[in-house]
Amino acid sequence: MQWNEIVGHNENIKRLRTLLKSERMPHALLFTGPAGIGKMLVASTLAAAALCSSAEQTPCGVCQSCRSIASHSHPDLLTVRTDGTTIKIEQIRQLQSELAFAPYLGTRRVCIIEDAERMTAQAANSILKTLEEPQGSILFILVSASRQLLLETIISRCLAVAFQPLPQEILIQALCAKGFAESQAAVAARLSGGKMGKALTLLEPEGLVKRDQAAELAAALPQSEMKFVWSTATVFDKFERRDFLSLLEYLSLILRDMLMIVSRQDRRLLFNIDLEERLNTQAESWSEPALIKALKEVTTCRQALQANANPRLTGEALLIKLRDLAGGG
Repeated sequence: MQWNEIVGHNENIKRLRTLLKSERMPHALLFTGPAGIGKMLVASTLAAAALCSSAEQTPCGVCQSCRSIASHSHPDLLTVRTDGTTIKIEQIRQLQSELAFAPYLGTRRVCIIEDAERMTAQAANSILKTLEEPQGSILFILVSASRQLLLETIISRCLAVAFQPLPQEILIQALCAKGFAESQAAVAARLSGGKMGKALTLLEPEGLVKRDQAAELAAALPQSEMKFVWSTATVFDKFERRDFLSLLEYLSLILRDMLMIVSRQDRRLLFNIDLEERLNTQAESWSEPALIKALKEVTTCRQALQANANPRLTGEALLIKLRDLAGGG
């Protein structure tokens, strides 16, 4: 990946390239911003540039270092990811053991910690000691979608680089350049909230399945019986947590669009513009106050799931509340 292949984030990239070229790069960076926005792509490209033997310190693509990175076998690039749902103390200790060695191919080593907010308390305190007393020429890049979950002491040891969603028009252009139809690109750009990674996922064959499931769920709620609630909650229990959270995110967008319709807002602001006719019909079963309450309930449910609540019980409670609201609550 070359710098000019990355869509957007121009100011951040310019800043990072300047720091690298001037040899004023701090020992630790913290990339923050929503998931799917391109933080890991920039982190990986920066790592490749930092390790490249080219005098330009941009990935040349042909040196031994770049070839090793392309084959995912570079001994000086270390990446830490979640083991299950968290990054454990054992993973950080293993990292620290590996960092005790000098670089193998060049003059520095790069360590990327993905989803850094998922470090356990023990892991976070352990990496903090390493950040406080860096040994040798090591560049740490911490990547996080939830800065607020990180220790303030870790944040203070890093240069923070905040990533923002891409403007819709830029994202649509980029998606069209990849060969997608403009109509498809427009829907994906709206639903993704300016996140390239999420937009590309939505454009995969199965990409809109969760969105369509959310629309079907919203349509079924007004006439649903308790049997429907129980059977649907059982399905929730079989979901991976991230899939359940994804479904709830789309449900929020469906409810938000129905609120826009009920409150007679500009239809051009709808996220699910391709479902406008269907949502017009569904919105007839809801009042404006009920939709506002429903959105709050979905947000509460998502927060509970992120805090490790039981998916089935949490989903069942949400469905009962939404069913009551759809019935005129």
